Amino acid sequence: MNRTPHRKRHSMVGRSCSLCALLTAASLALGAGGSYGRATVGYFQFEEPFSETVTNFPCSEGVPVSMTGTFTAEGRFTEIDSRHFSVHATTTLDYRAELGDGRYAVGEVTEHFSLSFNPRRPRTVDTSAQQEQATLYAADGQPIGTITVHVIFHVTYTDENGNLEPDPDEITASVGQVRASCP
Repeated sequence: MNRTPHRKRHSMVGRSCSLCALLTAASLALGAGGSYGRATVGYFQFEEPFSETVTNFPCSEGVPVSMTGTFTAEGRFTEIDSRHFSVHATTTLDYRAELGDGRYAVGEVTEHFSLSFNPRRPRTVDTSAQQEQATLYAADGQPIGTITVHVIFHVTYTDENGNLEPDPDEITASVGQVRASCP
């Protein structure tokens, strides 16, 4: 059983941080917009292919694994003047992982996250929950079993210099809980 978050998780964290930073910047660019108490609501959706090699895919015992698939994000943001911005979104990572010994896995990672940002409070915490399920196949295409992974993590953004932009060392990630099972 692999109890450490693997690089794919860090990639998802990075994508989530990038998405949050992009949406925060967009909210700041919108300006105050309406009067106090009125909210601006928006929706977003995007999809992009990915390809990467990871070394700690669950059940692979450290063997480099080539992953390809599609990353999709969709959600909603709400801005109340320039004082509050929040995002609620779901991201999915549909993938195929090729293990070096001929085995392969086909699966999906689903992440739900929420973020609230208020420039008067220089610290923002994004709490995310990820669930992964994949079927592991032998080289001959016969199913071996199911891989499941559950992760809860937190991304903290502390605007140390007050410029409302993420700078180096202002974003930290911590894993609160990891559960994994292998066939």
